[in-house]
Amino acid sequence: MLPPVLAGYHEATKHTPERLRASRHFLDWANMPSPFRHYEGAPLVDLPADPPLAPFLAGAEALSALFYYSCSISATKQAPSGYRYALRVNPSSGNLHPTEFHFQSRGLSGWQDGLYHYRPSSHSAERRARGDVLGGLSEAPLAVILTSIFWREAWKYRARAYRYVNLDLGHAMLAVQYAAGALGWPSRVRGVFDDARLAAALRLAEDEQPMLLVELWPQAETGPPENVVWTPGRPNRLSQEAIEYPLIARMHAATLACPETLDPPPPRVVRWVHGDYAALARRRRSALDFLLEGRLMPRQAFETILALLEEPLAADWGGPFVTAFLFIHSVEGLAPGLYRLKRGALRRIREGDQRVIAAALSLGQDLAGNSCFTAGFVADFGRAAARFGDRAYRFLHHEAGALGHRLYLAAEAFGFRATGIGAFYDDHVHAWLGLHPQGPLQVVYHFAAGDPVSDPRLAPEV
Repeated sequence: MLPPVLAGYHEATKHTPERLRASRHFLDWANMPSPFRHYEGAPLVDLPADPPLAPFLAGAEALSALFYYSCSISATKQAPSGYRYALRVNPSSGNLHPTEFHFQSRGLSGWQDGLYHYRPSSHSAERRARGDVLGGLSEAPLAVILTSIFWREAWKYRARAYRYVNLDLGHAMLAVQYAAGALGWPSRVRGVFDDARLAAALRLAEDEQPMLLVELWPQAETGPPENVVWTPGRPNRLSQEAIEYPLIARMHAATLACPETLDPPPPRVVRWVHGDYAALARRRRSALDFLLEGRLMPRQAFETILALLEEPLAADWGGPFVTAFLFIHSVEGLAPGLYRLKRGALRRIREGDQRVIAAALSLGQDLAGNSCFTAGFVADFGRAAARFGDRAYRFLHHEAGALGHRLYLAAEAFGFRATGIGAFYDDHVHAWLGLHPQGPLQVVYHFAAGDPVSDPRLAPEV
């Protein structure tokens, strides 16, 4: 039995043909929220440009590398209208970027202790406070706090945006961990904490919510905590009006309850080992579409991806709670069909060409059928909710987002490209996979990988 708020929200935000036909939603471009938060009046600390990504960096150079290879601007695209917008190392649904990156440092050589906000628009750090703001909330010498601004995503996706916000967080947390791993730093992710206490400690704006703690262990010499002194910086206003979505508010409020005690896993170095992470992170893009008659995906590349989809996360909620179903279209040595991945083995559920059904289930998006394969990530709501209640909803989507991030990097490493797909006909997917539409197993993310078509909108990297 699922918690009623979780079950109600998920059911209410499922896509159906009838709901989409009845929708009168349009994008209010004049009220589009800014993709960049900054703190007006806060001291700005420049980070070195084009930093290397290697062990033994310290101070501003190390912090520059961490954020440059996890969440900075990596390229730009130009829309047919002429509007130019920024792409980032961490992917986001609709390129709307609801995730903000705050960090507290303690005892880092060449860097002043305090709370900072990473400003991607200028690759710099805004000093928000001096001293130990988090107190006992984190013991790590460097704590990256991932927050979300729900309105940024809801502007386009409305009530379903809470799903996408949490998928984006899964991508972001793993991007930070891989960059930290390349620096030689152990890390772990914490999703269980006192939200109200953390939000108060950070003095977050009303539109911003703390969602994850990514704790990092660079070399540091921590001393007695300094008194906290806040700067006069104030968060900028993102749009003229922020539309409230009661379903999102109720769902998030329900997730605030969490276990009183949960032993976090020991920190470990999380490394990307399939090629040069720095190069892959900077060139990672979402494919516009795939070549229908493109290259077969080599079996070795595909087997590497399968292993990555079952590799455990360094996160306190444990798991895994997410299973991959695979619509295989064009993989060397594998017959087309629908497969389920379990404990390193593929079991075929349906035989034959799945291109048309994969595209149809993904709201008619051709790229899901033109890919070499399309993954459907299915989460075990029952098992996760039995342990974490409504808060499990966050963790299920974090895990799916993290798996998608691995898929992005692996596709790039083997000369292919990938794209996350958050929109699909939920219960039609369940029917095709043989799952009960209101059962504990629910689809949370689609992800396609294949031989990409060229994207004429891409501008040279910055």
